Amino acid sequence: MPAIKDEKHYVNIKAGRFRVFFRKRYRLITTLNDILIGFLFVLGSCLNFFQATANFGNVAYLLASFTLTVRPILKLIHNSTLRNEMKDKDSYNINKTYKNYSR
Repeated sequence: MPAIKDEKHYVNIKAGRFRVFFRKRYRLITTLNDILIGFLFVLGSCLNFFQATANFGNVAYLLASFTLTVRPILKLIHNSTLRNEMKDKDSYNINKTYKNYSR
């Protein structure tokens, strides 16, 4: 069973010889993504007022919807890291890691 620790700036999950760190603070790319989403939806709304530009408005809506779908993936990528515990051999103890699995 993975051990989960809630620290001040991150949550770390230790599973076997790996440790995954999730940072709690937002990154610049997520904020820029949110601004882009807002811009595309406003642009799509304005372009849909006129018949000649309605198709471009629909494209802007589609791009904004796609960007909304990518948003949680970006948050996971930028707020997590994966570390190999075997590189830090002094802090890694295989018996401690697998003692819960032995019966």
